[in-house]
Amino acid sequence: MRHRNIIILSVVLLMASGLLRAQYEVAPVPFNTSYADEVVSALFAGDLIYCSNRNQHLLRSRTDRNEEYLFRLYIAHQKGSHRKRPQIWPKELLPDAHLGPAALSSDGKTLYLTVNNEAGNGIFIARKEGDRWSQPRPFEHNSPEYTTAHPSVSKDGNRLFFASDMPGGFGGFDIYCCEHTATGWSKPVNLGATINSAANELYPFLQSEHQLFFASSGHETMGGLDIFSAIEWNGQWLSRQHHKEPVNSPADDFAYSAADPTSGYFSSNRNGKSVDIFSFKSVFPVFTDCNEQEENDYTYLFTYNISEKDTTDNFTYRWDFDDGTTATGDSIQHSFPATGTYSVKLYVTDLLTEEETIEAEYDVSVEDVEQPYITLPEKAAAGENLTLDASHTYLPEVNIESYYWEPGDGTQIQLKEPVGGYSYTIPGVYQIRLGIIGTQKNTGEKVKNCILRTIEITP
Repeated sequence: MRHRNIIILSVVLLMASGLLRAQYEVAPVPFNTSYADEVVSALFAGDLIYCSNRNQHLLRSRTDRNEEYLFRLYIAHQKGSHRKRPQIWPKELLPDAHLGPAALSSDGKTLYLTVNNEAGNGIFIARKEGDRWSQPRPFEHNSPEYTTAHPSVSKDGNRLFFASDMPGGFGGFDIYCCEHTATGWSKPVNLGATINSAANELYPFLQSEHQLFFASSGHETMGGLDIFSAIEWNGQWLSRQHHKEPVNSPADDFAYSAADPTSGYFSSNRNGKSVDIFSFKSVFPVFTDCNEQEENDYTYLFTYNISEKDTTDNFTYRWDFDDGTTATGDSIQHSFPATGTYSVKLYVTDLLTEEETIEAEYDVSVEDVEQPYITLPEKAAAGENLTLDASHTYLPEVNIESYYWEPGDGTQIQLKEPVGGYSYTIPGVYQIRLGIIGTQKNTGEKVKNCILRTIEITP
C-alpha cells in the first residue's frame, strides 16, 4: 500500500515538509467539505472534475481495507453562473479503487486517471463507448517499481504529461512527458531542471500548447507546495515563474486548472487540515475598443497666397519658425523639434526697394496626439531586458492613477508609475495593450483609455 498513499494522498505526505503578476480574487467553492480533501482534476466544457474522499452516502460509503473512504472522481456541472451539486463521475469505473487526479481529452472520449487498488496503481486510460466508459487499461509505462500519477493531456492528444518517481530523475517526483506515436506512447522524457528539482514536482497542467503549470516543493516556494509555470520554446522549458499571492500561500497550493489565464481553480489546505478547492478570477480591468497608436507628427505646411501682382519675381518670402530655424519660399514644410507654442513670422522683402516687412505673424501650438503612448523599439531579442515606457502618454485632462500593461503573451502587469521592466521569452510578433485608468480633472469622473502597438521579438 506504499504507492497508494503517495499517489492519492501525496499532498498529505508533503504537508509535513512543507499568476502571476495580475491581480486575482480567490475564494473557496461552496461544495467543499470540512472533513474531506477535494483536489482539482480538470475543466471540460465548463464543468469541473475533481477527486475527493468525501462520504458518498449517509448510510453507506465505500472504504478501502484500512477503512478509509475511497477517493472518487466527481463532476460539478456548470449552470449559468453557478455549479450544480457535485455527483460521482463516472459511477461505473473501478468502484472499489481510489481514483485520483484525472485528465480528459479535448473530445471528451478518453479519460486518463490516477488509480490505486489492490491490483496495482498508476495512470489508467478509459475510452467512452456510447454512454458508458470502457474498463480502464494501464498506461504502458506503469511499473511496480515506481509510481505514475497526475496526468495532463495536450489539446491534440499527442502529448501526455505526468508526475513520477521513476529512477533517473532529479529527486522525488519529477514531471515527465510522452509523445503519442503509431506504436503507442514514447519513452518518458524528464522535462529538465527548469521544472524539476531535488524535491517533488506534481500536478502538471498544460494551459496552452507551450505553457505548463505544476506544483513544486523544491523551488523558491512560500511554504510547502506552490504553483509554478514555465514556457516551452524549441523543445526546451524556459522562464519558470513562481505565482504570487493570493494564488500561492504559506500552505500547500497545487492542482491548478483553467480554461484561460483569467479564471480557474486550484486546491489548497490554507484554511485548515483538509484540502479545499478555490476559484480564482482576474480583477485586471478589461480594456476594449483600443485604437492603434498614432505616432506624433510635428510637421506643418506653411503657404502664403500670392496675388497675381505679387509674383515671386518681385518678392522673397522668409519664414522664422521661432525654433532657431528659418526657410525661404512661398510654401514651406517644416518639422518642429518638440511640442510647444511657436510664434511663426513671415517676412516679405520687396526686391525693388529691398524693404523687408512682417507680412504675417501667428502662434502655432504643437501638441502630441491625446492618447496613452507606448515607447518601445519595433524589434528586440528574446531575453532582452526592455523598458515598458508610458511616460510620453498625453492625456492633459486626466489625472492618471494606474498603468495596465498586457504585453501580448498572456501576462498582465499593473504599475503605479509609467515605467517598468519586461522581457519576452519566445520569439514572435506581439500586440501590446496599454490601458490607463484615472479621473477627469474637471469633473472627477473615472476615465479608461487604451492603445495598441506591436513589437517583433527575434531569437
